[in-house]
Amino acid sequence: MDTTISYQRLWQLFKKNFVMLLFLALVFAAAAYSISRFLIQPKYQSTAALLVNRRQNSDTNTALGDQQADVQMIYTYKDLATRPVILNRVVSALSGRYADITSSSLSGMITISSNQNSQIFSISARSEDPNESRDIANTTADVFKNQAVKIMGRSISNVSIVSRGLREATPVSPNVRLYTLAGFLLGAFIGVMIVLIREMADNAYRDPEFLGQLGLNNLGTVNYAAFHKGENN
Repeated sequence: MDTTISYQRLWQLFKKNFVMLLFLALVFAAAAYSISRFLIQPKYQSTAALLVNRRQNSDTNTALGDQQADVQMIYTYKDLATRPVILNRVVSALSGRYADITSSSLSGMITISSNQNSQIFSISARSEDPNESRDIANTTADVFKNQAVKIMGRSISNVSIVSRGLREATPVSPNVRLYTLAGFLLGAFIGVMIVLIREMADNAYRDPEFLGQLGLNNLGTVNYAAFHKGENN
């Protein structure tokens, strides 16, 4: 059996099995769409942004250094916002509306991010309820605003909430289009693998020259002719 497949043979296999490949791709795409659309619980995200101002030195020569220090302190603020000293107060503030929320679950819902060389950082909350996401983001921002100055002492002048979280009606996950595309590609890939495995497992010899490599003589060739149904022989 010849285990090599030429490009021409691959093209022939593709044309011959095109319907099957397309069918598998569509079936997997439909399955992925159904799973992402109806089975996976959608999650919503809301984001609040804060600006933390440090006490500035009156010396103009150190103004640039103070600004760079503000940017470096963002990492401290981001770490502080996810600590129990902040999260426990957020849980207490939200316990009346969301009784099942805990500091550990809240930690998994909140992400802190910031842009490079920016003194603004964002608190994002992701939840299965858009109202809960909004309330978590805004409450965390409020608690941080009130507690940061007390915890950091004189190094912080004030904390300002630049923008508050809104109720987002569009879920951020799952990405239905991405899931559907991945399902389509997976189905097509599985179809191609089935075609290749079936071709490699075929014991038929299609090239007469391969007989010479085995030391066998070609005794003749039988041509194939297709007849239409109903035609007399």
